Amino acid sequence: MPQTPDPLVSLARLRAELRRLREQHSYTQQQVADAMDWSLSKLIRIEGGRNRISTNDLRVLLTHYQVGPEQQERLLALSKDVRRSAWWDKYSDVLSREYGAYLSYESVASVIRNFEVTVVPGLLQTPDYAKCVIENAGVDPARVPRSVELRMERQKLFEREQPPETHFIVDESVIRRVVGGRDVMREQLLRLRAVATRPTVTLQVVPFSVGLYPRHRRGYALFEFPDEGALVLHIEGAEGSMIISDPGGDEQQQYLESFWSLEEKAAGADTLKMLDDALERLG
Repeated sequence: MPQTPDPLVSLARLRAELRRLREQHSYTQQQVADAMDWSLSKLIRIEGGRNRISTNDLRVLLTHYQVGPEQQERLLALSKDVRRSAWWDKYSDVLSREYGAYLSYESVASVIRNFEVTVVPGLLQTPDYAKCVIENAGVDPARVPRSVELRMERQKLFEREQPPETHFIVDESVIRRVVGGRDVMREQLLRLRAVATRPTVTLQVVPFSVGLYPRHRRGYALFEFPDEGALVLHIEGAEGSMIISDPGGDEQQQYLESFWSLEEKAAGADTLKMLDDALERLG
């Protein structure tokens, strides 16, 4: 039985080939975007593997690069593998368009930074903790099990041969708030303790003693990508969420600097000790 193409491998091959073709002609990204009548950010997202390119757009782009018929068909087949085999497609029944966009960034990022002020980051949640969080968000009860399954599926990125570099910061309230009862919270804290010792994961807790700090009212995630200087920002709040991906955007850089500042504020706190203290309080 032929093996199903890995969407991440197909995506990496396609983005590398599109960049190579552009550079072969000594075109800048702005020149190609102008020729295609696209925004610059669209081309950057395509070359960065963060937007799936449509078949029609790819044909036009390859024609612009003067690619021959045989190579065109090979690259078109590669793009179909990317679109057809994205792992989250099977969760379309519980997946919004915005969440799908978030997963596309998360899946190809080489560095992920995530700050949460009220709950444990989704990538670090246990199934029972995730169930409580999802139920509290008002999700249709019939969709909760699938939503939990999707959240657990995301965590498989830690099992990759080359997992992304991940940095998590949470407010102390996250480890003090008892979600789902003592047993659920104990299991969650033990999970955080185990994760904190992984070589590719950094977990920090901002103690109450720090006081207020910039952007303390909402969670956010920042994604970096291989061979690129672009940043993608995801902001989540009570009013909803949004993704900011414009190249060179000031807002992404401001949030990145806030994250770095938080890292410094949390540097004096002993994360494992704080987790142990929280476990002890649970009895």
